Amino acid sequence: MAEAVAKEVFSPPTKRARTDNHSDTSTTTTTTTTTTTTQLDHSDTVDSTTTDRITEVSQDQLFTTFEDFEVVRILNTNEEQKSIAVEGRLAGKEGTAVVCLQKLPFSAEKLSEIFSDATSLKMLFRNDVYYNKLALMPSEFNEIKATIIYPAEEKHVLRFEKQPSSFVDETPQLYQEVTRPFIETSAFSKEWIYNILEHKKEVDRIVFEDTDPEVGFILLPDLKWTGNQVEDLYLQAIVHRKDITSLRDLRPQHIPLLKNIREKGMAAIKDKYGVENHKLRVYLHYQPSFYHLHVHFTALSFDAPGTWIGKAHLLSSVISNLEVCGDYYTRAVLSFTVKDNHPLRAKFKAKGYFTE
Repeated sequence: MAEAVAKEVFSPPTKRARTDNHSDTSTTTTTTTTTTTTQLDHSDTVDSTTTDRITEVSQDQLFTTFEDFEVVRILNTNEEQKSIAVEGRLAGKEGTAVVCLQKLPFSAEKLSEIFSDATSLKMLFRNDVYYNKLALMPSEFNEIKATIIYPAEEKHVLRFEKQPSSFVDETPQLYQEVTRPFIETSAFSKEWIYNILEHKKEVDRIVFEDTDPEVGFILLPDLKWTGNQVEDLYLQAIVHRKDITSLRDLRPQHIPLLKNIREKGMAAIKDKYGVENHKLRVYLHYQPSFYHLHVHFTALSFDAPGTWIGKAHLLSSVISNLEVCGDYYTRAVLSFTVKDNHPLRAKFKAKGYFTE
């Protein structure tokens, strides 16, 4: 087995185990310029695809400001997550852009700088002992995460667009007749994933790597986490193997891989960020945002997108299912939610699954 290597190049926040009273990465290919991330419901989003329309050099020079950005329409807003996604374009350039903005969570380590004379308070009203004010904090505390996809394809826009969802109870037969053909013909490019695995992109963001070709993986911050604070800790483990697309492909021979991800991923997170194993939620998505096996690690008290029934499957349960019944994921009915504008739902509708 190849040696596992903990990476020191990614600078983590100060180690501090978060407490429960707190509340689909940088650009990976030539199509997605990611400044930071947003926390709209991107459990169905894909980080990036590939295109020849823009060279790598020219793309790196885009979006240093929003001076030439024109908003076409609002795709989604989320008051709870303080986020917004818009469709737009760059003045004088071809192609659609998707931009997502989200306010960052507070960092406990910086509270002393906020509660100082650098923050001014503006009175809204007072009633007895209750004061309602606006706090005008120093500009460095007003940073907003920005995710930019350019040039964005129509499927990027559809995935960010607010839509009602439908529930699908996917039988093994429906998987073979509907979902599997969709994966083989309609899924997003995985070039950005291979860029990470081959150390062509985001090398400085790798937190840990096990290079074994059978059970190895790369652990790095997810698209939805800046890596600057543990309040919204979110990492992904991407396996080196390229022959496993989703839960449906898992067999007993993959148990060592899954256990390796769980054990070494948790150990790396504890070492880097000081978050204990019992404070982590470790799970897989079905349907996943991209069809290359990956595992999500989030802080337990963080309400991460895609952790609901119909989306998330705990890694511990997946391992247990395979240990009890080796062909569980070839025989089980797997239920999931899908947006009504998603191409996969259209495939199920064409099959006659939906009667409307």
